Amino acid sequence: MPILTVRDVTKSYAGEDVCRGVSFALEPREKIALIGRNGSGKTTLLRLLAGLDDPDRGRIALERWARLAYLSQVPSAASGTPILAHVLTGAADVQALESRLRELEHEMAIPAVHDNPDRLAEVMAEYGSVREHFEHAGGFALETTARSVLTGLGFREADFGRSLGELSGGWRVRAELARALLMEPDLLLLDEPTNHLDLAATEWLESYLQSFPGAMIIVSHDRYLLDAVTARTLELEDGALTAYPGSYTAYSVLKAERIRRETEVYERQQEEIAKLQAYIRRYKAGNRASQAKSREKMLARVESGELEKPGHRGAMRVKADGHRPSGRLVAKLVGVGRRYGERAVLSDVDLEVHRRERIGLLGANGAGKTTLLRVIAGLDAPSEGRVVLGVGVQARYFAQEAADVLDPQRSVLDEILADRPMTPEDVRTYLGRFLFTGDDVYKRVSMLSGGERQRLSLARLLLDRPNFLLLDEPTNHLDIPSREALEQALRDFTGTIILATHDRYLLERIATRILTIEDRTVGDFQGTYHELRQRRAARGPLPRPAATGGRKLAVPSLPSFDDVAAQIAAAEREVDDAGRGLSDPETYRDAERVKALRARYEAATKRLEELYGLLAAVERAT
Repeated sequence: MPILTVRDVTKSYAGEDVCRGVSFALEPREKIALIGRNGSGKTTLLRLLAGLDDPDRGRIALERWARLAYLSQVPSAASGTPILAHVLTGAADVQALESRLRELEHEMAIPAVHDNPDRLAEVMAEYGSVREHFEHAGGFALETTARSVLTGLGFREADFGRSLGELSGGWRVRAELARALLMEPDLLLLDEPTNHLDLAATEWLESYLQSFPGAMIIVSHDRYLLDAVTARTLELEDGALTAYPGSYTAYSVLKAERIRRETEVYERQQEEIAKLQAYIRRYKAGNRASQAKSREKMLARVESGELEKPGHRGAMRVKADGHRPSGRLVAKLVGVGRRYGERAVLSDVDLEVHRRERIGLLGANGAGKTTLLRVIAGLDAPSEGRVVLGVGVQARYFAQEAADVLDPQRSVLDEILADRPMTPEDVRTYLGRFLFTGDDVYKRVSMLSGGERQRLSLARLLLDRPNFLLLDEPTNHLDIPSREALEQALRDFTGTIILATHDRYLLERIATRILTIEDRTVGDFQGTYHELRQRRAARGPLPRPAATGGRKLAVPSLPSFDDVAAQIAAAEREVDDAGRGLSDPETYRDAERVKALRARYEAATKRLEELYGLLAAVERAT
C-alpha cells in the first residue's frame, strides 16, 4: 500500500501552472528522483508534499502512521541553540522518552515510592514499558548517532557546542540535514541535499541514503548520487510530470528514445504539411482549385493538431574552442607554497601539466583547491617556489562565485560587450547560446539568479577562446541540462583542463588524472575518479607528483572497518549492561552502586561516540 498518494494536483502562481494534473504514488522504502530544469517547479511540488503549501486542486494523502521530514534549500533561521542540541531535536520523541526515564528513576529512589510495593510496582511497570520503547528507538545510542551524522557531514567535535547563529547558510543547511536524518522518518523529502557538501560529505551521504530504510524523494542535480540511490525518476516539465523506471542514467536513455520517436512523428507531420502547402500553392488558381480547397481544409485540421518540435529545452549550446594550441608543457610548479598570514595552505608543491590533459582536482572545502587554481592562473603569487606557464598558453580561470568576476551594476549585454570588438547584435546572438534571450540581455547582474550568473560567467570565460581552462566548481547552480551541455563542450575541448568540482558525474566523464589536496600537500593519481575510489578502497597511498622528485604522501595508519565495528558492538553491549543495571529497582537501595553504574554507562557511551567518529574516518579513508 502506498505511503504517499498524489492525485491530479495543480498549483498556480500569477496565473501560470507550476504543477498541472500531477499524479503518482510512492511505496514504502521506494526512493525516487525528482528532476527538471531550474524554475520548473520541483521545490513547489516538494513543499506541497510536505504540507507546507496547499494545492489549488487535487489531493495529497500521506499515511497516518508515517513520519515525514523535509529538507529545504533555504537554511533555517539563525538561533543561539547549540548545533548538537538542535540536531537532537530531530528525535524529540526519543528525547521525551529519556526524560521520562530519568523522572521514573528519581521516583524509584524516593522512600515513599520504594517502600510502597504497590506504588513501586506501578512505577516499575511504566519504567519497563518506557525503557523498552526507548531502547527500540535507539535511545541509548542517540547522541552517538547524532555525533556520527554530524561528523559524516563535515562537522568537527569542536563544532558541536557552537550555536547555529555562528554558522554560514551552507553549514546551517548541513545541520538541518543532520537533524532530518536523525529523525529516521518514514518519508524523507530532500531538496538539493548536496548543494553545500564537499566530496567527502557527499560520498558519506550517498552511503547513508543507500541504506536508509524509509521512502524518499530527492531533488538533486547530482547525477552520480541519483544513480546510486534512486530506482525511479519523475521529470517535471512545463507543469506536467512524466515517470520513468530506473535511475537517472536509465531515464536519460529512455528520454532520448522517446524524443527520437516523437521526432520521427513530428518530421512526418511536417512533411505532410509541406506537401499540402505545395499542392495548394500549385493548384489554388488552376483547374484543380476544388481539390486545392479540399487540401486547405486538410491542412487546417493538421495544423490545428500540429506537434511541438521535441527536444531538450532550456539547455545551453556551449562550445569551448581554444584559439590555438599551446606547447607540450602547459604549466610547471616547483616547490610552490602559499600562505595567508601565518596560515599555510599549500606547501612544497611540485607539478607538471601537459597539453590536452584532463585533470580533476579534489579536496575538502578549505583544503586549498581554489588557491592552487588561482596560483597557476597567475592571479595570486606563490609565497615560495615558482610557477611557469608554457609557450603559447592562454589560461583563463573560472571563479566558483560569479560575484568575484561580474560587475553587479552592469547589464548582461555590457558584461560581454565590454571593450571587445563586437556589435550588440553579435553579443545577443552569442548570449542566446547561454539562454539569455529577448530583454534578458538588459537585466542587471545584481538581478540574476545563481544559475543565470553562472551561465554568464561561462559565456565570458569562453568568449576569448583560451587553451588552458582552470575551472572552480563550474556546475554550481546549473540544472542538469546545462550541466550536460557544459560536459559535452569540455569533452570536445582540444586544450588543457584542470577541474575542481564536487560533480562526480562530470568528473568521471572528463578527468583522466586526479590531483588531491590534503594537509597542504598534493597527491597525484593517473586514472579516473572511479579508479581512485577503487584504489582508496584497497587503501593504497597516492604518490606525490614527480615533476622534480619529492617525498611520498604520508598516509595515517587506521584500523580496519571490521576491527572498529567489533569494538562498537562491544561498547554497545556495555551500554546495554549498564542500562539494565540502572533499570533494576534494587539498584537504588545502594547510592554508591547507582553512582558506579551511572559512571560506567556514561563512560561506555563516550567510548561509543569515539568509535563512531573513528568509523567515519575509516570510511572516508576508504
